[in-house]
Amino acid sequence: MAKILIINKHSSGNYFKKKSEKLQTERSLRLGFEIGKKGSIKIGLASVGLLVTFFIIFSSAFYLFQVNDLAVKGYDIRDLENKIGELKKENKKMQIREMELRSMYVIEKSAQDFNLVSPVNVTYLEVSSAVAIR
Repeated sequence: MAKILIINKHSSGNYFKKKSEKLQTERSLRLGFEIGKKGSIKIGLASVGLLVTFFIIFSSAFYLFQVNDLAVKGYDIRDLENKIGELKKENKKMQIREMELRSMYVIEKSAQDFNLVSPVNVTYLEVSSAVAIR
């Protein structure tokens, strides 16, 4: 087997290193930023403008969402307050109706309507000692 050695005017280590740096630089320039020699990143004016525009659009959308959500919650709260008011009025009406039904006049009238008989002779049982039930 024969060994062949090809010698170019570029050394192979530096050639590939420079080639990879050139490709990386081309990629970064397409994206809008440049990578420096010591790993620092230089951002172009177009990239900064794009980031600022994106931030403004995102902030505006977030603001509109929050304002819309707050308005909807305001309407919901107003509806619930109206329902609370209506329920309070209904509760007062029911309390008045309860008092009317518990009145002695209504009880006596209901007793007559059901043909109930009034007690004539009422006797009470008197217990002289204390009684306990288990």
